[in-house]
Amino acid sequence: MSLRKLLWAMLVAVAVAVGVGADRWLGAEATAEGKQDLKPAVALPVTRVVLFNSGVGYFSRSGEVEGEARVDLMFPESDVNDLLKSMVLEDFGGGRVAAVSYDSREPITRTLSSFAINLNGNPTFADILQQARGERIEVTTQPTAANQPGKLTGTIVGVEHQQIPVGKDQSTVIEVLNMWCAEGLRAVKLNEVQQLRFSNPVIESEFRRALEVLALNHDSQKKAVSLHFAGEGKRKVQVGYVVEAPIWKTSYRLVLDGENKGKPYLQGWAIIENPTDEDWAGVRMALVSGRPISFKMDLY
Repeated sequence: MSLRKLLWAMLVAVAVAVGVGADRWLGAEATAEGKQDLKPAVALPVTRVVLFNSGVGYFSRSGEVEGEARVDLMFPESDVNDLLKSMVLEDFGGGRVAAVSYDSREPITRTLSSFAINLNGNPTFADILQQARGERIEVTTQPTAANQPGKLTGTIVGVEHQQIPVGKDQSTVIEVLNMWCAEGLRAVKLNEVQQLRFSNPVIESEFRRALEVLALNHDSQKKAVSLHFAGEGKRKVQVGYVVEAPIWKTSYRLVLDGENKGKPYLQGWAIIENPTDEDWAGVRMALVSGRPISFKMDLY
């Protein structure tokens, strides 16, 4: 085990040096062909793979971002430690790498409770609004709502339950949102609200991030690593890293023409030993998307 760790450490240094140098060459080639080949989004497709016969692989992703951008990458939890130790980030065009963060190993209930809006326990619309008391919101109501304009802007006072008659000797309980608006206090029935938006961008961001945490928790075996890039305009970014990969070995085949009419040629084959779905996730993504990928298997 100690010998494997030593070999792994040496391979990390070699892989990063070889991969970064190759990526610079690939980046120059891509620039010559035109930037239209890069996806104008915060998703970075796999552009280069170098597999080593010792059980590790160097993966490179590149793409185009604009302004302040965040790129989320998913990895098996067991790979995150090696990934962070070997990661090399580059932001071209005058940009810079602002931060790298990754999901906490704490229980999701504790993570969700740290956000401004706590989504633990499947909260209702009214529960969410109660947590946001004092925040400014913009509400769009149904056009048929009595004595209500189409849109209301104000501050959440709270949510109350009111009992209203629905027939002879019958009544029901409805939820009512109380808002402080420019013209005073208003009451809006929640069943008449078609759309609600928080005016505070911090609350919007916290709510969106809490939803992302819930989505990522669907696969508890994987963690998200977030790359934050800061800069102006559109520019190319790339990330390279070394993670565990399937072990492989080479096999050669000499092909001869039975009638001696053609030249013999030598075929080289790579035999992969028990590759897992996680090992090939990035490669499959690149192939399915139809994007060009440089795939290489070297002996080091």
